[in-house]
Amino acid sequence: MLIARGFSEGIIKPSGELLRAVTACTTCGYCMYKCALQNVDVIIALRAELARLGCLDPEHRKAADMILSHGNPYSKSLQKLLELPKGGETVFFAGCSYAQYLPEKLIKIGEVLSRIGGVAWLGPDEPCCGNLLLASGQIDAFMDYGERVVGKFREAGVKRIVTACPGCHETLSREYPKFFDFDVEVEHLTQLLARSMENGKLTPRSLNAHVTFHDPCHLARFSRIINEPRLIIENIPGVVMVEMKHNKLNTLCCGGGGGAPIVHPRLTARIAERRLGEAIDAGAEIIVTSCPLCEHMLGRSAKRKRSQVRVLDIVDVF
Repeated sequence: MLIARGFSEGIIKPSGELLRAVTACTTCGYCMYKCALQNVDVIIALRAELARLGCLDPEHRKAADMILSHGNPYSKSLQKLLELPKGGETVFFAGCSYAQYLPEKLIKIGEVLSRIGGVAWLGPDEPCCGNLLLASGQIDAFMDYGERVVGKFREAGVKRIVTACPGCHETLSREYPKFFDFDVEVEHLTQLLARSMENGKLTPRSLNAHVTFHDPCHLARFSRIINEPRLIIENIPGVVMVEMKHNKLNTLCCGGGGGAPIVHPRLTARIAERRLGEAIDAGAEIIVTSCPLCEHMLGRSAKRKRSQVRVLDIVDVF
């Protein structure tokens, strides 16, 4: 906040050093939970002003170019990853991170959604939500791109979106209505899974282990979805549920958000290692989460540390 104030008062000038400091934030919202100030909004506003002045990290610029030209920052196709009907009022929105980091989980999600029934998708040309454009401060690009995404939903007659990515959920449910004429119900996959389990459409498989749930920052602090994942885990046969020291609204970041990993890979890896350490301290044998970036960051950390702790997506329990 002092940096932002110094910049706004002209004391701190645009520089590579300033950009490095500003892009290190994962926009996890932990500071906002602990403090009354809207720090994440200030960070985004500062990034936007720097971007307007032409001070933009090359990695964020490259990712933005990919989003605007290919519909996602990785140029990854969803072809053959989802076997769902194309088109419908209720669609699953895959987002970009699963295809990049965990394509096998998209296949699993498709299988589970087929068992539930009534959920389609936009097809292999589905765009990403554009969250990285907003998070990196490229507001004009986000507004232009978002209008195209809204047009695709409108053209397909979509009335309800189910997504497994907390970043997509927060962007579509909270940010899109601020910028666009967008009145579509947005639900996170954990909500649908919990409801389907309660009405008998899904039954979790047995896991004889001590399990903890890692609350993704955007799912817990921004979208306030906390109970549904725990309801699912507590109903898994053989599971002993353990909580990490920081949980629910007080969760710690995995290091994967805000576009930080592509600019600060070492810093964000250390953030993931800290979170893995909390799971180990809690006696967890399995970390379950409900975010592709969290699963990727924590899974990679466990592998790097040669930890026996397994990291699963919540869809893996069905």
